[in-house]
Amino acid sequence: MSQPSSFAQVRRRQPCFIEIGDTLLPDLSALFMGRVELQATVTISLLCPFSGERLSVTADELQVMATLSADAWTSVESLPLKTAATRQRLDRMVELGLLVSDSNSAEQVALRDGEARLKQLGWHGLAAVYHARTRWSAIVGDEGVRDHSEAAHLARLEKSVTKNGLPPTHLPVHDQALERVQLPPVERRGALWQLLQLRATTRAFSRDAWLRASALAEVLQATFAPLGQRALGTGLVALRRASPSGGGLHPIEAYVLVVRVEGIDSGVYHYEGAAHRLTRLQAFDEAEARALVERHTIGQTYFSEAHALVFHVARAHRNFWKYRRHPKAYKVLFADAGHLSQTFYLAAAAQGLGAFYTGAINDADVCQWLGLDPLEHVVVGANGLGIIDPSRDELHLRPSPMPGSIDGLQAPGLADEHG
Repeated sequence: MSQPSSFAQVRRRQPCFIEIGDTLLPDLSALFMGRVELQATVTISLLCPFSGERLSVTADELQVMATLSADAWTSVESLPLKTAATRQRLDRMVELGLLVSDSNSAEQVALRDGEARLKQLGWHGLAAVYHARTRWSAIVGDEGVRDHSEAAHLARLEKSVTKNGLPPTHLPVHDQALERVQLPPVERRGALWQLLQLRATTRAFSRDAWLRASALAEVLQATFAPLGQRALGTGLVALRRASPSGGGLHPIEAYVLVVRVEGIDSGVYHYEGAAHRLTRLQAFDEAEARALVERHTIGQTYFSEAHALVFHVARAHRNFWKYRRHPKAYKVLFADAGHLSQTFYLAAAAQGLGAFYTGAINDADVCQWLGLDPLEHVVVGANGLGIIDPSRDELHLRPSPMPGSIDGLQAPGLADEHG
């Protein structure tokens, strides 16, 4: 990092969230005496809402930060800088990004611009920190290499039981009920119930088959295209999709990674729902497309068998336009993706196709790969689509139908890792 330029004014970071924790470090005095012991050390960190980094803060620096305003500049001359060491501390805090100054260094200019953009876009401070701290880049899990047999899955569940005890029950009953009213029986027949029975998570696809372009088109249109519109005022139009959206804003866009679809070259596309068309952003061959699926889904190799992967990318600034710095606005983006994913599943099931959804993605990498601004766009997750391989079911949950009455079913709720 370059040395900061001279500065005359400083202020506190905005937002400014401090985390105080305990870190286990080797006890040096014990180490010198030939013993290996760990000692709990209190750590103080500033959580950066842009990079997601923990910036180390000393107790003395925290005291300085607590005396400064985040909204108004404080003249350095007005601070009680009694010694050269105190001025050096202030220089260090500006250099590390613990404070904002009027310096013209590249780092400080970027810091001021970043804070201004957060405010202009309407981010809630806690949501901005959470968003930055939970983005993944270059994460590789073990899902692609571990044993997925039923016996191996059961062994992992039993290991969790040994560590954490039995899971909470699937179907709890409230222990303070005043009365219980038995509802009329429902006959699970008709198109809706048949479709719900077909809806399932698929992780084994016929990778040598070609997905029809018309099948992909129908799923995209059913899930992401507007079904209607209504003018509300000058420049204001409400759209309706098949899924609900917080505030009627529908901020989530579909970015389609085509792997093996008839008549559509492998590549990544933006689905323009109003015109019902794909706009290609990058081109590559099928092998590279499969490698990209695996890379962006943290090494889940079975997902690379899918014929297309659809990233849910929320335009956060659209939600925040209406709900500025609202504590619930960020959460609603994820709820919207859940609604869309269910519609995606049903549209796939209606055509006899397999679908899946995963939130285990390298979202920071996907955002950069698509050339999107991470302060404006949130990569929430991805749906997959493809032709089911009926010869393999080791990754699939194939339950027996529920009985007509499930009263009294209070077995512990097993956490099925395969949806």
